[in-house]
Amino acid sequence: MIRSTLTAHLAERDRKELTLQLNDRDIGLLATHRQQHYVASGNRRVQLIAGILTDKDDPVAIHNTRVQLRQWQLAFRNLQIQGLSRFMEEEIDDQLEADFLFLMTAEIVLLFCRKELGVYLHRGERIYRQQPTLQPDINLSDSIRKLDFYAFRPRENDNFLLIDPEFIDLFRVEELEELFGDMRQLNVSMAELSSLASQSGYAQDTTWFSVHVQRIDSAQMSDYKTASFGTSQYDYSDFLQSIRRSKVVPLRDGNVRVLPPELERERQVKDYMDSQEQAPKFISSFNNQKASLIKNDRDSQSYPSAARTQDENPPDPGLIDRIKMWNAGGIKAAFEKLLHKVTHIFPGSRSLSILTFVAIISVVLVLLVWGISSIGSGDGSEEETVSTESVVTQSTTVDPDATIFEIEVEVRANSLQVMFSPDGNELVATLQRGDRVFQTSQPDEGWVRVRLPDGRSGYVLEQLLFPEE
Repeated sequence: MIRSTLTAHLAERDRKELTLQLNDRDIGLLATHRQQHYVASGNRRVQLIAGILTDKDDPVAIHNTRVQLRQWQLAFRNLQIQGLSRFMEEEIDDQLEADFLFLMTAEIVLLFCRKELGVYLHRGERIYRQQPTLQPDINLSDSIRKLDFYAFRPRENDNFLLIDPEFIDLFRVEELEELFGDMRQLNVSMAELSSLASQSGYAQDTTWFSVHVQRIDSAQMSDYKTASFGTSQYDYSDFLQSIRRSKVVPLRDGNVRVLPPELERERQVKDYMDSQEQAPKFISSFNNQKASLIKNDRDSQSYPSAARTQDENPPDPGLIDRIKMWNAGGIKAAFEKLLHKVTHIFPGSRSLSILTFVAIISVVLVLLVWGISSIGSGDGSEEETVSTESVVTQSTTVDPDATIFEIEVEVRANSLQVMFSPDGNELVATLQRGDRVFQTSQPDEGWVRVRLPDGRSGYVLEQLLFPEE
């Protein structure tokens, strides 16, 4: 026998979709009193919580749920009479369906639940997260078979809590361990935690289940050897002993869910097969033609071994087929995991984590915009600098001898000497009255630069070039 207290709390959403049977009473959608919160305490040989999801707008689903409730009530009576091992081996079949199932005796706890729920154990002063294990090799309905399975041995003063792992992530482990230490105030404490969680951006209400093991009646170990099957105080049996127990991870080491290697490989194979079934099927005319050629070869019994090899080893799909059959589920899962981590930077405060995440995204966007604008402005300034330098270069590289203007002048002096430089001694040419030259500069210290008709240049005295002035 085991004395325990079962507590169930249904969120408003789940209360309209989920019906729970706690031992021989039910709460939720189809309950008579429409309760949202329920506590059951007492001595039982087997403790039972069965949950069934129901579409409230579907009369057929409601009828099926009522049928399942009656069957689970009958199963609960059989559990008290026969024991858990005989019931599990003989009574559970396709007629018993559930979306959540909790069975507990003095020897073992068996739990079936969705992977969205975390199973937590408070033992002593520490909190542990139970890990899924392999399901027993018995006849189970499809609804139960697809759930995660947990199996572990209970002890006196153990506290079990089933709740959304994201809710646990909102609080420090020390606070939760102190809370679990006094399960008598669990309802009040969970109400306070739910209020704090809503302030951190979590849902206003969440569904949770708890079990407090108050006492386990002791039995002599000799009973295990001498008791008949299904009649001992402890339900010792080879079947229960063969079930693989769940491993545990201390919550201080992380709120993680780890599948056993066999179950992980099984899930990977199942996911792969599901993805292959959902992937579109492509038929290539080339492959059909090749298959027909192989068939003709088989009919003619020529090269049978080669034909068999080609048939058993079809060609690999091409690049287009691989792209069409590509499954992005892994990338999606990795992105969701990364998003969960960045939105839970501070485990004790969901709102602070979200604000930090928004701030990081804002800083990244500002830096990105600044970098793009810097690159654009840098290119423009470089072009402007190049163009300015080119203009300056062009303006500063003007030949000092280049002609700025030309004015044709008639020589009025009887003889006009054209010198190579002002005040110089080198003679370029001698002009006579009536000759014409081109003035190419303004007078500078009495000298004027001129160009001769044959292209030569030189300097003449201003007073000789313009005697009247």
